[in-house]
Amino acid sequence: MVQIYVVCGSWKRCQINGWIFVADERKGGRVVGVESNTKFDDLKAMVLEDFSFESGIDVEFSYLPRGLINDAISPRVVISNDRQVQNFVGYIRKQESKQLCLTLKDPKENSGVHIDGNGDHGGVPPTDGLSHVKDEIKKGKMIIKEINDEEEVLSQKEIEYDYQFRGALMEAVKIKQEFRSKSLLKSTFEILAMKHNFDYIVLKSDTSFWTARCVVKECNWRVRAVSLKGTTMFVITKYVGEHTCAPSGKAKIVRTASAKTIGNLIMQKYEGVKEGPKPNDIIQLMRIEHRCKISYDLAWEAREFAVNYVRGIPEESYAKIPRYLHMLKEANPGTHTAFKTDPDGSFRYMFISFGQSIRGFYKAMRRVIVIDGTFLKNKYKGTLLVATALDGNSNLYPLAFGVVDSENDLSWEWFLRQLHVVIEDDYDLAFISDRNLSIGRLLPIVYQRATHGICIHHLLNNVISYLHGKGVAALVAKASKAYRIADFQTMMTDIVKNRPDVGKYLVKADVRKWARCLFVGYRYDVRTTNPAESLNSALRSPREFPVIPLLDSIREMLTRWFFKRRTLSSKHTHPLTVAVEKKITRRTEKGKAFTVQQVDATRFVVGGDIYECVVDLAKRTCTCAKFDLQKIPCRHAIPEIFAIGKQPHEFTDELWKTELWRVGYEEAVNPIGVPEDAWSVPQVVDEEIVSCPESRRAAGRRRKRRFESVEDKIRSQQRKTHKCSRCDNSGHNRATCDMPI
Repeated sequence: MVQIYVVCGSWKRCQINGWIFVADERKGGRVVGVESNTKFDDLKAMVLEDFSFESGIDVEFSYLPRGLINDAISPRVVISNDRQVQNFVGYIRKQESKQLCLTLKDPKENSGVHIDGNGDHGGVPPTDGLSHVKDEIKKGKMIIKEINDEEEVLSQKEIEYDYQFRGALMEAVKIKQEFRSKSLLKSTFEILAMKHNFDYIVLKSDTSFWTARCVVKECNWRVRAVSLKGTTMFVITKYVGEHTCAPSGKAKIVRTASAKTIGNLIMQKYEGVKEGPKPNDIIQLMRIEHRCKISYDLAWEAREFAVNYVRGIPEESYAKIPRYLHMLKEANPGTHTAFKTDPDGSFRYMFISFGQSIRGFYKAMRRVIVIDGTFLKNKYKGTLLVATALDGNSNLYPLAFGVVDSENDLSWEWFLRQLHVVIEDDYDLAFISDRNLSIGRLLPIVYQRATHGICIHHLLNNVISYLHGKGVAALVAKASKAYRIADFQTMMTDIVKNRPDVGKYLVKADVRKWARCLFVGYRYDVRTTNPAESLNSALRSPREFPVIPLLDSIREMLTRWFFKRRTLSSKHTHPLTVAVEKKITRRTEKGKAFTVQQVDATRFVVGGDIYECVVDLAKRTCTCAKFDLQKIPCRHAIPEIFAIGKQPHEFTDELWKTELWRVGYEEAVNPIGVPEDAWSVPQVVDEEIVSCPESRRAAGRRRKRRFESVEDKIRSQQRKTHKCSRCDNSGHNRATCDMPI
């Protein structure tokens, strides 16, 4: 339950400080307890009862989320339903001020509004005149100005400024006010100085005492706070809130807040988002919302503080690995997790594979797995290894993730052996990867029956980069896509004839691994590692997170994908998946002009294309070999299927059908449904110790730029003209100069 302060009054627009809430002194305020599941009608009933209002009176609940908006231009947030009540409770849990504003919609009920400085946002005089402003605003507050008929009446803007700047400064901090910690005390005064444009000097600061005064010695502003014995709390024992220094005598505009204070101000902007504000965004945010100029380094430190607070400190994240993996397995039965540490307990490897993905893979997916690795960008670096498949709609279907130190023989062997626990070795299983030497050596050892193919994209990059084979790159790509062996041999002959060195390199790379028609087994239409690359791209931002937030982002991504695709597949009524239906449509259009000659009940000769094809519907084969390798009717087979009164989906493999597409996502990936402080794990898991890995600086000079800029390339191409230092003419140097001086 959260205790909130409900105050009755009305909203006013101030020219200087934007929207503020003016409290009604006669009606006062009430303390009400609310929970996350509190209904709007229940909240309204409690408030009306506490204020002794009639049950039928029309009221409005609102608040101003200062941490999320620009105060100068943004109006209040009105609560009108149950969901808005839940949003309000979630927002105020992390705020110091827990104020809810109550406005009576009947104008007669708001006729007694007075200035009240006790509100969280301060108050302003009513706009209908100045007669309400007398000698004092309230007991213990300073005098603004006395207004009578004989004196010059100040403008409304001047009175607002005088009260808002000085009155709010007095009311922001009070004598005997308590703070939970010294950090909160310091942050309060940093924000106060930043908001009201003054600077101060800390005279003394230790574990039991904190005192400060205005940077101008002659100014009366000063504060003193002492700690309460036996606690970390600090209490204000002396506070003179009025500044007597001249604004024209200031040496700087405002005191710059610390990185920790700024981090606390922007912390909520990193909750539930992938990236959040960058340092330059923070600089603009502080300038616009708080009118404070900060450096890039300070903005960077503030971002690091906010990110670490929201997502966890990297060092603490490694210690949570055993407990987190245990709770994740409890929430998702059948999930396989493993981690390995060095003898001293420092982290080495980690593996996770969700049970829902594994079961879906065996039920409804092509037996083609793409594996790849990408670098992590957190404090301790490392590498993320991924294994993914493709569903019947050609969407990514993640199978396993691993966090290791780098891509080497030991890490890949450990990852593949953990993958072998959930994906058994079989002859119909195929792996696709780049030409990583570790994968090439270890995959045949761990998976002795499975076949291994290499990414044609990486192969073409090597041909272009190292062999300068740009002229034959298109021919190599076309050869890799060939379905017929005869077509492949013709194109390879042309490649060898034009570039013998490229042909030798392609043969050495093993044509059975990159040529589709010669691949042992079935790789369907998976020719590159793009699925794994796309998965790495989807995790681009989480790769900056500590290890536990990274795993939670992966889990959240799978939860979102499974739900979205489960919903999409349930609404899809066609026999084949969306992607395959589009293929059938294109192939049907291409096959309209073909001639068909029937040989027997299941065999046909198709003409009209580049060459005649023989289609056997019983064996589901075609001379073009596309029907054989993709398990989808080709453009030659579709006319024959229509000729015998059948439908194309009847001759399509089960893996492409909507029924199996639904089966792959019939289970949901569950989050850990218990808060971290309530995790219950066995003692053996709780006693496991995992510390952060060794952090060492890489060899060489720190690189400031990864790629050469366009300007640098242009500049390097421009030849510098050398001149003689003796005669200042070009074409020779001082040693060969023969010009008379």
